[in-house]
Formats: sequence, C-alpha cells, structure tokens
Amino acid sequence: MSLLQQVTTAREVIPDEPLPPVRINIQGTDGIGKSTFGAGAPNVIFIQAEDGLNFIEGVARFPLANEWSDIISQIATLANEDHSYKSLVLDTTDAAALKTEAHVCEKNGWDSIDAPGFGKGYTAVREQWVKLLDGLNFLHRHKAMNIILLSHVAIKPFNDAVHESYDRWEMKCNKNVNALIKDWVDFNLFANYQTETIKDGSKTRGVSYGKRALHTQFAAAFDAKSRVALPPKIDLSWNAFVTSYADALQASS
Repeated sequence: MSLLQQVTTAREVIPDEPLPPVRINIQGTDGIGKSTFGAGAPNVIFIQAEDGLNFIEGVARFPLANEWSDIISQIATLANEDHSYKSLVLDTTDAAALKTEAHVCEKNGWDSIDAPGFGKGYTAVREQWVKLLDGLNFLHRHKAMNIILLSHVAIKPFNDAVHESYDRWEMKCNKNVNALIKDWVDFNLFANYQTETIKDGSKTRGVSYGKRALHTQFAAAFDAKSRVALPPKIDLSWNAFVTSYADALQASS
C-alpha cells in the first residue's frame, strides 16, 4: 500500500483557485487557529509532524510522522505520484525541527545537538532543512501546490543594532532554521488575538475580545513580510487571505 493510499479521507474537493500558488508561513501562539487556517486551503493534505488535528475533521492527512525520514518520504510521495492535492500543510515547523535534530544526532552518533561543538550540530540541521525546502519548492513549482508552514512562537530577547535589546515573538525553531524559512516563503504572517491596552491607575492591562488577526508587516513585537501589498492586518482565515492576495495581484497588474 502506497503512502497516498494510507491518507485519511479528505472532505469534498474545493474547485481550483485561479491564483498563483503561494509559499506561506503562519506563525502564532498555541490554539490561535493555525491548523484551521491550513484546513481552509483548496484540496489540502497535511503532513503531521505533531498530533494537532484531533479536532479538525474532513481533511486529508498522512499518518503521523514519527521521524524526520517520514516527513521527507511524504514530500517525495507527493512529488513522485499522481494526485489532485493543491495545498500542502506542514504542521508544525518546530515539531519537524526537533525530529531533524534527533535525525542528525542518530546519524552522527551524537549524544545531543550541541555535542560536536562550534554550532556543527545546527549546521547539519540546516543542511537537512535545505533539502526539505528544495522538495517543497518542487511541489510548489511543478505540482502547482500551495505550501503552508505552521509555526509556534515564543517570546525571545532581540538584540537591536540601534536600540536597546527588547523581547519579541519569534518562531520556536533554532535561528538557523528560522532564517531559512523566513527567506524562503513569500508570506511570513503573524497570527495573534487583537488586543488593546487600558490604563488602570498606575498599571496597564491588556484586553482581548477573542478576535484573531493575521499581521502582514514587520513590527517591533514580531516578524512579518509579504511579497505583495496586503493590508497590514487581515482576518485569520484562508478565505480572507486569498481575497487580499487576489486584490493585491490585481492592483499590481
């Protein structure tokens, strides 16, 4: 039985979108709706680097990838076999990165990723991710697939070249993998709840009403980029993104 024959049944096929396929990274906190965003893409299939689809039904998914080689094999299957999938979601990059570290440690007989010293472990991880992104590029260019990466974030210190250091949201992956992803994608968007601050005497408190948004432009608090002129903030849904994407392409034509 081939890997595609093992795929969990998908819901009804969505018609093809007359738009160029995209390479997009959605970065956001736990439970913000990253997987739901990916599930809204047309004819989507998930690579599960972690078990995060328990409450999302009706989307095609490969069996849970327990090892790095599983992820690579699933990408190769989509590259080499005929199929009707138009979108691929990798859920999540940070879970996949942990599997990469385990893979290179086992391959080289290291006790930990820091064992070889001088950053050699993370260099080996980076080399594996270059191969993964090459495979995703093949799907994007030759299979006309949307590539959607999902990434968790954490608050990390940021050393600013001009100002004093400050904390900001960053992807959880090692900085080398983060840099590869951010350079590779066409859209690196930050998902968060819309919040506002209220002054309460001498204290400031944050208030959120549960509305979620995708930020498309760089800010001090987070990374974001878009290769076309999207609005600074859009709703956290595939349909909202596609609408803004189509409008931006039309405006630039």
